[in-house]
Amino acid sequence: MAKLIIIFVAIVSFSQAAIGEEFIREGWPGKGTPGFSAKNDVLVLHETPDKTSPTRNLKFKAGWRIIWDQSKVITRKSVIWTVKREITDGSCGKLAPGVKVEFLQFENQGWGTFRVADQLCSLKATRNKDFDKEDGYPKVEWWIRVLDNTKSSVGWLLIDAKQINHLPRK
Repeated sequence: MAKLIIIFVAIVSFSQAAIGEEFIREGWPGKGTPGFSAKNDVLVLHETPDKTSPTRNLKFKAGWRIIWDQSKVITRKSVIWTVKREITDGSCGKLAPGVKVEFLQFENQGWGTFRVADQLCSLKATRNKDFDKEDGYPKVEWWIRVLDNTKSSVGWLLIDAKQINHLPRK
C-alpha cells in the first residue's frame, strides 16, 4: 500500500496538472545585490509574501533606504514554451525540437528557470530564437522581508513601482 501511495504522489507531483502552479525561488533576479528606497511616506507590508495576506502600513520617509534580509521570487503562473531548435546550453542536457518546457521565471543575463519533465534547470531564455512561445511570459512577484532599525522583521514588501525606487546594485 505504501508503494502505491508513493507512486501516486510522484505521478501527481510531475503531471501536466502541475503546470502553472506556484514556484518559489529564494534570491532575486539579476546580478548584484539590489537596493531599494521608499517612494512614499508609508510602506504597505504584508504578513506573508502573498497579496491576499493581511497588510499593515509602516510609517517611513520617501527616499529612505529599505533594509531587508530575505528575497523571494514567486511564480504565480508559469507558461509553456516549445523548443524550436536543438538546445545544448543549460543544465538540462540536450533538448530536441518539439520538446515542451515549463518556463518558471527569469534569473539573470537572459537565463531562466525551467522545468523539463520532472527536472528543474537553467536555460538561456531566448524566446524568439530557441523557443516558440505559447503563453507569453510567467506571472511573477518579487518580495522582500523588511527589517526595522533593530533588525527585526516587520513584514513583506512587494517590489513594485508604486512603492519603491531601485538603487544601484552592489
